[in-house]
Amino acid sequence: MVRSPGGILDSRQRGFDVICAGEAMWNLVTHGDAPPRLEIEGGAVRVARALVRQELRVGLATVLPDDMLGRELKTQLGERGLDVGGVQLAVPRSDLVVVKGGGARQVVSTREEDPPMAVPDGWVSQVLLLSGMSPVVSHAAALCKAARAARRAGSLVVLDVNVRWHLWKGRDPRAIHSVLREAHVVSCSAQDLFGLNLDGTALRAALRPHAVLVYADGAGRVTATGPFGEVGIRSTAEQAPLGSGTAIAVAICRELARATHADEKGGDVWARMLERSQRLRNL
Repeated sequence: MVRSPGGILDSRQRGFDVICAGEAMWNLVTHGDAPPRLEIEGGAVRVARALVRQELRVGLATVLPDDMLGRELKTQLGERGLDVGGVQLAVPRSDLVVVKGGGARQVVSTREEDPPMAVPDGWVSQVLLLSGMSPVVSHAAALCKAARAARRAGSLVVLDVNVRWHLWKGRDPRAIHSVLREAHVVSCSAQDLFGLNLDGTALRAALRPHAVLVYADGAGRVTATGPFGEVGIRSTAEQAPLGSGTAIAVAICRELARATHADEKGGDVWARMLERSQRLRNL
């Protein structure tokens, strides 16, 4: 019998271990003389695919273009075991994009009127992961709405800050405070804080009193602070980069999918989450 965080599911609900919600992006992948190809990316998509491989029930809520490529990618995600009932198809983008990086280059839309994601009514889960903070009012409002609905349903809300610098240039970081306040767990990096022009003290002050903050300092150390105090771990050269936001988010969601309240877990359990994130590769 599948149960929601608050009890048995009724016939109108669809239950998951984790719902991953956020924006979708594209990687322009090139290998040698092979023609370049676009692959779907974005924090919510990466985490969802990794959790499915670990045999968790995962629903994905994001927005893809309503064209041949978008429809094909939606089908592929479904074939990999994801529930794609929360994947919306929207008017294809035809405006300017920014290409970032080297070999696998990220293609990022600059258009603010792209529709925000929405978690379908009736979807419930042990954990809701929100990935990627946007300065666009409608997108931030969608994240806040999803977080509040999840909290009311008894789900644990995990926020992977995962900001895009070029969107936040000149923006007021207080725009994300309403979303931060809804999260049980917030995961961010030194790069995220730099992009938001925030410091760690200001970020912690915006969180709920008993929220857990997971912070990657960019130098190989990650700490988790909360009601249990602080625990930390440092990666070595032989291990997967501990600063990988995807690996950290996967480890957190995997553990919390079996929990009832984030603050019930002591520091030793959070240390185990951080250690697990080091072992995750090829996400």
